[in-house]
Amino acid sequence: VGVELCRHPALFMPPPTSGSHPLSLQSIRETLIRQEDTIIFALIERAQYRANDVCYQPGARAFAAIAGPSESFLESMLLETERMHARVRRYTSPDEHAFFPRALPPPSLPLLDFPALLHPCSVNLNPQILEVYLHKVLPAVTQPGDDTQHGSSVVADVAVLQAISKRVHYGLFVAESKFRAKPEEYTALIRGNDEEGIMRLLTNTAVEERVLRRVRRKAFTFGQDIEADESVLGLSEAESRCGAAEVPAAAPLKLDPEAIVRLYHDFIIPLTKEAEVAYLLQRLGNTRVAFHGPVENGPCHRLAVRHFEPPPATASSGSKLIECESALGVYEAVLSNRAFLGIVLLEQADLGVLPAAKQLFAQYPLQIVAELSDAAADRAAGRTRCVVVCKRNALPPPTGRDKTMLLLGLLDAPGNLAAALTSFTTHGVNVSYIQSSAAPPGSGAQVAFFIELAGHARDTALTSF
Repeated sequence: VGVELCRHPALFMPPPTSGSHPLSLQSIRETLIRQEDTIIFALIERAQYRANDVCYQPGARAFAAIAGPSESFLESMLLETERMHARVRRYTSPDEHAFFPRALPPPSLPLLDFPALLHPCSVNLNPQILEVYLHKVLPAVTQPGDDTQHGSSVVADVAVLQAISKRVHYGLFVAESKFRAKPEEYTALIRGNDEEGIMRLLTNTAVEERVLRRVRRKAFTFGQDIEADESVLGLSEAESRCGAAEVPAAAPLKLDPEAIVRLYHDFIIPLTKEAEVAYLLQRLGNTRVAFHGPVENGPCHRLAVRHFEPPPATASSGSKLIECESALGVYEAVLSNRAFLGIVLLEQADLGVLPAAKQLFAQYPLQIVAELSDAAADRAAGRTRCVVVCKRNALPPPTGRDKTMLLLGLLDAPGNLAAALTSFTTHGVNVSYIQSSAAPPGSGAQVAFFIELAGHARDTALTSF
């Protein structure tokens, strides 16, 4: 299949619509409001425990059996939580970003086909979020001291961090919506690399003030012990719109509402806008591509540069190539959203299709969207081919010179392979390459064959099987 569509990822995104579209203003507003609830409740939950500073000290002896020598109890808990969540495909969702993306296993569940609403980007502000949480948020919402509730504290910490991360990175969707509303204005600022201009254009002070007022009311409401025979706030409608400074002194509050308002004003809103600016600066560039190293003289690197590296005139907004130590690393980069596309070595010299490539094809549900050949490597070491993998269902349209790859599993019995090949002939499909392979574990097959067919995967001859 051709490569051109992969080089222009904006073509993967649907046109803007109105109503219930995820990028509509109403949909975005509803999502942000729900995220406010999650963050406020999570902060109130954490506030019931003391600061418990030992939980955040790298290599603390109290947690030597759990955390590594250079990590804190919180980091260990957060990493293990993300590992479990990664296995159930949390970080394949475009609105989720891991704190430890390079340390996560691939999903154990089949991938979902999310709509490609966003331009591929490398925005991840979780390192900043973690620093802000440790040094600004925790001191503001907890009392000093140690109550020995260390496990409960870090469990609550993880909930807060994940909630704030999701809210901040939802700024990518906000930025995409704003870009689609004013494409000409944003395009001019992006091409001029004008960060300050982009920040001015996306800032809406009136909306930010409404968010702060709503957060204040929610924090005051959620922070009370509500009795069934009392009004929700114990205040008149007019009084319910007041700030925390006007709250009656007798009102029992689990957490000062103004602490949460300051958190939004000083950190969450600015970090969200930082994510928006970072996304928009990459909005016109090419996609990020992971490749199997080494950087120098490797066929995957040469092909990545040839097909995906932008020309010097557009390098400021272009892609960043991600070197991976193995083909598995390429798959992990794509699965964890660090890269939109991956390039892995398929065939080299007279070895045929590499066993590692076939194993990955069978184990992980990524799409093969293009084949790349390396003429320089062909001259030096025989036939060399790479394939481009992507977790989106992003097959380019038929070109008339397409091929389809499949891994066929069979029971090891006389005539089974012949019967399978006869079915291709019956449907008028030309088999251009076949190689025996080990059957994938747990597939129920006893033997497998890697097969290349002439034609596009959506051709009638192939879809009729």
